[in-house]
Amino acid sequence: MNTTASQIFQEYQRQAGTGELQFRRLPLRQHKCRGTLLTNYFSQNTGEPYQYVGGTAHTVPWDAASSAVHQARALIQERMSLIGMEPNRAQFNEILSAAYMEKQKMSFHSDSEKGLGPVVASLSLGSPAYMHFRLLAKYDAQSGNGLNRIALTLYLRHGDVLVMDGAGVQEFYEHTVMPVNFRIAATARWIEPSHSRILSLPSSPSPVFCGDRPTI
Repeated sequence: MNTTASQIFQEYQRQAGTGELQFRRLPLRQHKCRGTLLTNYFSQNTGEPYQYVGGTAHTVPWDAASSAVHQARALIQERMSLIGMEPNRAQFNEILSAAYMEKQKMSFHSDSEKGLGPVVASLSLGSPAYMHFRLLAKYDAQSGNGLNRIALTLYLRHGDVLVMDGAGVQEFYEHTVMPVNFRIAATARWIEPSHSRILSLPSSPSPVFCGDRPTI
């Protein structure tokens, strides 16, 4: 069942090694610190620009995308068809490929950027990961910090495809991904082209150190 996923995982690593696919720590677009912070993982965006990771400046068009990215999108769509989702709901035009080294993670966030479609699907490759969901603080009467507010935890294994279906998932909840070890994830979205063309705003010319480690 996971033979195809294993081949894609190997292809991602091979193409990252040859430079066909360039994993980089990209500037954060949503943070409360002045200056530029970088993501706490390595990624490459393909297809429609995704403002969350830098917009057009850090996006590869589909006609220049590596075969690993094309294969990842195809496997996600195949798995979604197996659970009976209509093909038009899996017509993704953007893939964010993310590589997590040891102790790297993606902190709590929601895929609520304007122009995003209601379905987000992600293929997990390599090490298992824990994915936690919690209510956004503004909806949680007993909001606090840390992991005490977790409403749901999923254990993602190699070859798993996670589907978040419905805008309400992003409107009311935020999620984090905590890999056990080296992991690659390919997350597919539909982004309305009219929204993806928004020009990126420049960073503040006065960088300020914020926290002990920039994470997302």
